Amino acid sequence: MLSTLEDYDISPLTGFLPSTPPLRRLPSYYEPWEVLLDNFHDLMLAGRLRSSINKLLILDTNLLKTLAEYRRAFLILSSLAHGYVWNKFDEVSDRLPACIAKPWVKVSDYLGISPVINHAAVVLWNWRLIFPDKPFDLNNLATLFTFSNTLDESWFYLVTTAIEGFGGRAITAIMSAILAIKARNNQNLLIALKDISSTIVDINATLQRMHEKCDPYVFYWMVRPYLNGWENEDRLPRGLIYEGVDGNDENGNPIYRKYVGASAGQSALIQALDIALNIEHYPTGVKPRINGHCFMKNYTSENSCLRFESKFNNNHNNHNNNNNSNNNNTTQQYPSDENSIKLQQPYLYKIRQNMSGRHRKFLEDLAKVANIRNYIISQTSYDSNITTYSPDEDMEMLQGTNEIVQAYNECLNQMKNFRSKHLQIVSVYIVIQARRNNGNSHSNSMYYSQINKDEITSTKEVTSTKEVTITTNTTKVKTTTNKSIEVKGTGGTNLIPFLKQMRDETMAQEIQNPFE
Repeated sequence: MLSTLEDYDISPLTGFLPSTPPLRRLPSYYEPWEVLLDNFHDLMLAGRLRSSINKLLILDTNLLKTLAEYRRAFLILSSLAHGYVWNKFDEVSDRLPACIAKPWVKVSDYLGISPVINHAAVVLWNWRLIFPDKPFDLNNLATLFTFSNTLDESWFYLVTTAIEGFGGRAITAIMSAILAIKARNNQNLLIALKDISSTIVDINATLQRMHEKCDPYVFYWMVRPYLNGWENEDRLPRGLIYEGVDGNDENGNPIYRKYVGASAGQSALIQALDIALNIEHYPTGVKPRINGHCFMKNYTSENSCLRFESKFNNNHNNHNNNNNSNNNNTTQQYPSDENSIKLQQPYLYKIRQNMSGRHRKFLEDLAKVANIRNYIISQTSYDSNITTYSPDEDMEMLQGTNEIVQAYNECLNQMKNFRSKHLQIVSVYIVIQARRNNGNSHSNSMYYSQINKDEITSTKEVTSTKEVTITTNTTKVKTTTNKSIEVKGTGGTNLIPFLKQMRDETMAQEIQNPFE
């Protein structure tokens, strides 16, 4: 049973965003943290960020009193930590000093979130209103912090913040749909489904604005490196040492932690929409069993299907057993019964650890009561031979059910549109950039070449928002791109197959209307 939205730290107006703008300054005791963040870019440029952080004293987190203060502390410590590890002008560090690591872990534990940069830090808790007396709107938002000190990075976060601002409408409509089903009130269910659909339309329109003020080149080479975590990361193959937190293992070796970095998949809003609409996602290349039969790409026999399922579950059991008890980076075992093995997408469960604890709890509880699709299917099971209604009442019921099916399918269609737009953005902002022969993102020459981007290419391509059409079929790519590179997300997923499958899985839930 769902609790009140307030119990999950969800606002009926702003959704998963705080109902009031995030705190902009901690109490004076934490001024050393604030001063470092104030001077972040100057210290980075001077090559003194790490040495300045190393001089910090370990501050007591018990003096943080409010949820807003804990959120602000998490943003500061996440920013300093990722600046320390991924410092553009230094070698990557596999150690985080205790002055950051210890308070960061304590703050994270309080929030029920992994100590790593995430969607919550850069999107949910990283904004302010330019004009406090004006409404929440993309054109009235500014960021509190960016790694690159560019307008592009601010816009990248703020577009997503604006999308999250629609969460209040979406969650309220989802709750209304659940209540309507409980009361078997199809008219209210229809209204709720139309509200959900119209909200996703607004989300899509906002997402489409990403290209207006965020240059793909700037994002990929100057912003994205700082959003990486330390799992599935070639430059930190063992992960990161949180000094002063975990100590050493039985052999006297320091303990490393592994966490995935920030990603759009960590949006509780998008996961909530999936759950409410009963959209199910599976490991890339895997399809669920249907009526006892296994449907998997690249698996041609029942024996290979069973071997895969056994190997899949064993891998996750071993992963859980090997995790350090202090490490929040755990994976959930997937549900199964004697007739089918339902393998839910492990990455989507895993990244819930990068959500605040109460938001994660909401998704878990929502999954227990969300039955919109099953209820609608039950309403389409119409038998004229056993109905007790009059012909006119029968026709009215059929028409009402037809409208509900159409409204539900339109929600799926808008979610498909969202995933298509997201896929296009990923193609332009990540895949094409990664496949260009430009060296690595920590090269100083890459930083300065941003000044003279026109010298990089004599043809129009994805180096400026003015030169890009956000459509994968029309984007021009130089022949010098390296198409053999497998592009992975900050969470280690193979991006394009992962996102395409999520889009396909969305429309797979479409209900065939028996009355048409």
